[in-house]
Amino acid sequence: MSGNQSLSNTFEDGFRRSLLQPVVDQSPALIAVVSRKGAYLFANAQFARVLGLPADALVGRNEDDVLRTVDGAEILRVDKPAAEAGPANFVEEGPIRGRRRRFIMSRYPLRNSDGEAIATCLSATELSATELAGGEPCDDVRAALAIVEERNNELQRALEQMEHLAYTDRLTGAWNRRHLEDAALIEMSRAERHGFPASMLIIDIDHFKALNDSHGHAVGDRVLVDLVCCIRNGIRRADTVTRWGGEEFVVLAPDTPLHEAEQLARKIRDHVAATVFVETLAVTVSIGVAEYECGAGLESWFAHADRALYRAKSGGRNRVVCDPLTAFRATLKRPRRSPLQLNWRDAYCSGHALLDTQHERLFEHANLLLDAIVSRASREDTLRIVHELLADVREHFADEERIHAEAGFPDRRAHAAEHARLLDKATGMFELIVRDDVPAIDLFQFLAYDVIAQHMLGSDRSAFPYLARHEESRDGRVSN
Repeated sequence: MSGNQSLSNTFEDGFRRSLLQPVVDQSPALIAVVSRKGAYLFANAQFARVLGLPADALVGRNEDDVLRTVDGAEILRVDKPAAEAGPANFVEEGPIRGRRRRFIMSRYPLRNSDGEAIATCLSATELSATELAGGEPCDDVRAALAIVEERNNELQRALEQMEHLAYTDRLTGAWNRRHLEDAALIEMSRAERHGFPASMLIIDIDHFKALNDSHGHAVGDRVLVDLVCCIRNGIRRADTVTRWGGEEFVVLAPDTPLHEAEQLARKIRDHVAATVFVETLAVTVSIGVAEYECGAGLESWFAHADRALYRAKSGGRNRVVCDPLTAFRATLKRPRRSPLQLNWRDAYCSGHALLDTQHERLFEHANLLLDAIVSRASREDTLRIVHELLADVREHFADEERIHAEAGFPDRRAHAAEHARLLDKATGMFELIVRDDVPAIDLFQFLAYDVIAQHMLGSDRSAFPYLARHEESRDGRVSN
């Protein structure tokens, strides 16, 4: 494939995906795009019709080659470089099938994200026979130029509207996932290059399914629309609200550290709870908050906020919960310096996706506790980390016992009894730490040795074959 063909294919694919091609094809103006080397990348039907060729026959062909085969094609000949700044209006004319035709053409460069001109866009309008009959009066040319300019403006407005629709949720008017992903990448780049903080709020309507079942989907849709209005009234101009899916929304808060994002989330929660929705419904929301951690990536950032949301809902709903990992990292003044770290390895994997994710998170959370101890974090921060770490352990043990039962693990009762013993000891240690009777490092040592080394990397392994068979059978049922 030639370079021109490759470029034209890339342009065509992107153009069609942008949903803009129908707008351009229906425009009364003659519109085409040519590469810097003179190859047609796109031509609408009106443009191709003047040349007497199908639009598909133009794409990929060099302009000079086309002009040699079509009478009067010099009408649309491009003689100025694509890098020329600003629109340039000019008149070209020539005979087609025995009669004179005149076109007023506006041309301007198309640039990439770096500002480099990569192609030229042509937009032309033909003067009527009446306008040509009296010679070449200046008034006719000026009138034609005005028509071209207006049509270009209409096209630009149509393009902007289509772009807005491509980024907007139809029901609520909030942004959609595509916009959130683009905006989040920008904020992540600003955080990593310049150190600007950014936070994410995931907002979920409490008991929304029951609301839909009781009042109908029409009422549910109205609640979604009104909720977006509530959220917008509570956020700043720089913040954005996105409908992530169903009754779940995401607020992206640029230049916002975690403690400010928590205040913003509480403001939204209180405003929603005080609002009377359609049919005098009372609606509450649960919100999870996480600050972006440089280098972690969008998926990790969202996962932290989503875990915080899960805890907000499991903790009683109508709550705001901040992710403890990003909470501590946001206040940590010193880099990690402990010579001892718990390192997760692939060899520790059980083959069950959920349990492996939870095991790896316990490693991460235990290391975070060690960071707090070594860096002499505040007592409040350390206790918060310990509390959330115990919640992690409790949640993991409950999920593991459920999965062991589903997998038919024969020693699951003895394993559950060991869970209870470890959890009781950890809870007792937490109470001693709160009273300042034992140092937090004792809990880390207990977690590192008893919970991780002895239990997770020891006792848990006896269940691995059952988990693997359970996952294989489950995957088989799903594929069938």
